Amino acid sequence: MTIPHTLSIFIDENIPLIAEALAPFLPSNLRIHRFHGRNLRRNDLHDAHCVALCVRSTTRVNADLLDSTPVRFVGTATSGTEHIDIEYVHNSGREFHHAGGSNAHSVAEYVVFALLHWEKQYATQLQGKTIGIVGYGNIGRRVAELAYKLGLRVVVCDPVLREAGGHIAPYCHELSFNELCSSSDIITNHVPFVQSGAYPTSGLFDRPVLERLLPNGLFIHASRGGIVEERALWEIVQERNIATVLDVWENEPSIHAALVRHSLLATPHIAGYSYEGKVRGSMMIARACVQFLQNTLGASIDADWSVFERAFARPDVPLVGFSNHAILYAALQQSRALEQDTMRLVATLDSAIKTPEASFDELRKHYPVRREILLG
Repeated sequence: MTIPHTLSIFIDENIPLIAEALAPFLPSNLRIHRFHGRNLRRNDLHDAHCVALCVRSTTRVNADLLDSTPVRFVGTATSGTEHIDIEYVHNSGREFHHAGGSNAHSVAEYVVFALLHWEKQYATQLQGKTIGIVGYGNIGRRVAELAYKLGLRVVVCDPVLREAGGHIAPYCHELSFNELCSSSDIITNHVPFVQSGAYPTSGLFDRPVLERLLPNGLFIHASRGGIVEERALWEIVQERNIATVLDVWENEPSIHAALVRHSLLATPHIAGYSYEGKVRGSMMIARACVQFLQNTLGASIDADWSVFERAFARPDVPLVGFSNHAILYAALQQSRALEQDTMRLVATLDSAIKTPEASFDELRKHYPVRREILLG
């Protein structure tokens, strides 16, 4: 099949390696265009004859963006899909792929560091405390496994999984949502942002729910903004001396300044931004994109998969166990550097050079390479 004119593949500038892997194999009339996630417009796609669009969570993909464009493939290099109108994409005859589970290890490491940081800063002990995990998907399952290794009692709530007949690990105890919130020393949620259906999560942690939280506990929020009502959270954590670790925000890139300053850790939506997590997501979307191009254009298009193999290669991963919390804490403190991320985010609130919104996006765009160490 002859390609009638020059076509484009649009790839978000924050997605690593896909462009490098594809470039050597693309025909001369198929070009790569990099774009800023929040600035993409329908005319950009239309004018450049874009057939394949690869995004991250900052781009809303819906009819407003795609109608009357030649886009036939949409891939998001993220595990979450709430920024995609999936029903519209499918109904319009377009192909859709996402990188489900790609950042599970990264987010789980983030939670582990948060737990150890709380233990250290508040001179408390994790051993024997109860962690409540809301959502037992790819991330929640990994968090449960690591929390159990840290000596925590693990309780979970996932009504969608229960309804589907799914299983939880034998070291987990299943509770209702209200029971979990009322009995957990630590709460962390790992649910997708869902606005309708039998189990919506939009505003899931509203004031009545947050009022159930135990005093002197820890609340970790690293799923999606909009699941927690920040105004209510701010009032209740002050009343009950609850420590917060927040990575996602209700109105990103706008952030709740008071919560940022109050939080034990406050970061710009980077819990899943480990280098390995980004590479996994990129590779998953690259494979789907190559398959689409082969099927659609009839061309012998491939990718240089060694680009990803070299990215994963890492002979210097330190061996760390869970028996000594101090050693594990020090190792994660060095590899993930989340305290530095917090200081940078706090500094944006007082910047006279850029708005907090612009700084939030800049911190994500130029996020340093952070490697996972709790592999496997």
